[in-house]
Amino acid sequence: MKIVNTNEMKGIELKCLEYNISTDTLMENAGLATAEICNSIMLQSKATKPINILILAGSGNNGGDAIVAGRLLSDRGHKVTIYNCSRSGQIHDKASTLPDTSIIIQSKSDQKLDLLASLMSKATLVLDGIIGTGINGQISGRLKLILEMLKARQENHPKLTVIAIDVPTGVNTDTGQAQESGITADVTIALGYPKLAHYTMPAAEHCGSISVAEIGIPDTIADDITTMLITDELVIPKIPSRPMNAHKGTFGKVLFVGGCQQYKGASYLATRAASRTGAGLVTAATPPSIHLGLVGKVPEITYLMIPETHDGYIGSDADKPIMNTIKDYNAVLIGCGLGITDSTTNFVYNLLLSNSQLPSPVIDADALTILSKKTNWYKKFDQLAILTPHAGEMSRLIGLESSPRTPISNDILIKCANKWNKIIVMKGPYTRIVPPGGLVFISPMANPALASAGTGDVLGGTIAGLIAQGVNMTDAAITGVYIHSLAGQHLKNVMGDAGVVASDILNELPSTIARLKGSNI
Repeated sequence: MKIVNTNEMKGIELKCLEYNISTDTLMENAGLATAEICNSIMLQSKATKPINILILAGSGNNGGDAIVAGRLLSDRGHKVTIYNCSRSGQIHDKASTLPDTSIIIQSKSDQKLDLLASLMSKATLVLDGIIGTGINGQISGRLKLILEMLKARQENHPKLTVIAIDVPTGVNTDTGQAQESGITADVTIALGYPKLAHYTMPAAEHCGSISVAEIGIPDTIADDITTMLITDELVIPKIPSRPMNAHKGTFGKVLFVGGCQQYKGASYLATRAASRTGAGLVTAATPPSIHLGLVGKVPEITYLMIPETHDGYIGSDADKPIMNTIKDYNAVLIGCGLGITDSTTNFVYNLLLSNSQLPSPVIDADALTILSKKTNWYKKFDQLAILTPHAGEMSRLIGLESSPRTPISNDILIKCANKWNKIIVMKGPYTRIVPPGGLVFISPMANPALASAGTGDVLGGTIAGLIAQGVNMTDAAITGVYIHSLAGQHLKNVMGDAGVVASDILNELPSTIARLKGSNI
């Protein structure tokens, strides 16, 4: 499924004219879809008719969509009031299609907003059709007072349902920024296509659940859109098959390189994830002093003996035994629990910056931080690889200070992926996968249950395990992120969003894959 920004959506609407699909037709379809979703939500809440529906409408097309929805909801027996929030008093031409224009209330005639307060007090559902994707500038004046009144009503009456058309008022569709006085919706109806803001923090927190509404746009019109939402339909064909006559060599070999005395658990999580994802054989190139602990937890893996320091870190010259055996593997995962010391720094430089070709490398955690310390690291490590940074690691790689208020944009990720020749897995809420070439794939899930130590190690192992089974690197990154996210989502539904730990995800990986493939498990 494609995800669009404001200009792309405008371009799609213009192209519709070439297909003899008028703006009016799109608006009628949008209003119908909105009305159906509103009606469905009210049925699920078991609200009794007539339902009091308050529509907050602006003068633009978002307001037009809302007015059409209001007309259709009124036809279905609901009590609908349209409150025109336009500063100028203008209202969309669609108001002329209403059989009873008395349902329109002009904000300008309600100077003290007493009537609005009364309408809100009676409403079961509020539909936001004020601005949509067209916000320009800060919300202020009378509109700000209206939105503050709605926010207060929501806080005091949690059963009130607020639905936004396209994006809640106050949300910037393209940047994902959200104004403090803006609306927080329970449901946002994405007309035609999801928008960037739906999967970008902090805006996503204001959007609630996303319901994508079909409004009659031909699929081919969006062929040139380069940002896509990851869905079951996208991922299922990429999951590797398991032939009946298979042996362990059929499903490939993963070499894990990492671990130290301080971060023993990372080795367990990463190697176990590769196995649980279906890799035929997993080998751990870890400091020998942590092998015994790993054997007890992951008896199925094998070990590569490498040099280590007296304090339990991988030795500087460990690249030599690794390179002597690397050709036997299909994928290599480097960095989980590695630790950052003089010896591990030298080791990473020796392994990655020596112009050696590694089999489908996945670079994570401390290895990314070590690389970031080397100017123009990508010029020597120029082969295609997967990088799996969180925001702090990505900021270090590109020389920026990490700040949760200044998220790294898709444009920056595209530029870096092309410049570095790397597939970037930008971890976080709504993880983004950006391969060289300009495509962006966005996970539809944000899950606080996954915000705990070690979940990134599980993701790295999951991706490496898929590569070993013959999935190409970009598809492995997309599929690995989705499987990992779905497993976390299932655990959240069962256990809640606090207390899920990384090792919980390991046992959930096979059943998640089975569910995607259509198993009854």
